Amino acid sequence: MDKNPQSPCNPRVPANITPTAFEELVLDWLRKCGPCQDRQYEAEHLGVMPGAGGDYKIDVLVKLTAFGGAVIIVLVECKHQARPVEREDVMMVLESKLRDVGAHKGILFSTSGFQRGAIQYATAHGIATVTVVEGNWLYETRGAVSGPVKPTPWAKFDTYTGIRIRSTENGISCHTIELARVETLKEWFEERKTASGTIFNSESIKRQSR
Repeated sequence: MDKNPQSPCNPRVPANITPTAFEELVLDWLRKCGPCQDRQYEAEHLGVMPGAGGDYKIDVLVKLTAFGGAVIIVLVECKHQARPVEREDVMMVLESKLRDVGAHKGILFSTSGFQRGAIQYATAHGIATVTVVEGNWLYETRGAVSGPVKPTPWAKFDTYTGIRIRSTENGISCHTIELARVETLKEWFEERKTASGTIFNSESIKRQSR
């Protein structure tokens, strides 16, 4: 894998994808996450949320109706930039958007990955971090040949792949996201930890919505 020497969890070169295609890809992944039997699920591209500081246009706005009618708001930001996302970028989403609009959870997708401090901060606050890479970046051949290896003609993989990255006691955990495999996103949606660090339930969400 051709990793960034300054940030080994990230590719050396960001994924070659346009900002519009990037957001549409993220929207496709998120729509694969729902609905299910016990909740309604809606993912909207460029959704608008009112906040104390005015209206915010969100790259992807997700609303889950669960727990007997309680609505869980998830803000999704797509960072299409050359440098890895820094801790301050995560704080900006947490402070100026999530709290201002009263959202419960947040996800950051990035074409250039995340600095370790950003991953640690996001994990501690229940924010998911996903690096979007070209599918062949994950292709790796084990053998005597050193350095990057081109995929064989019969190898099958999505054009673009997501890697959900989170901090653990033992270091960094990585899980792959593809159109046919979005389990790690579904698991994150099921987690009841909010961006403020609290554990939500039906009553706490209804009180917050009043």
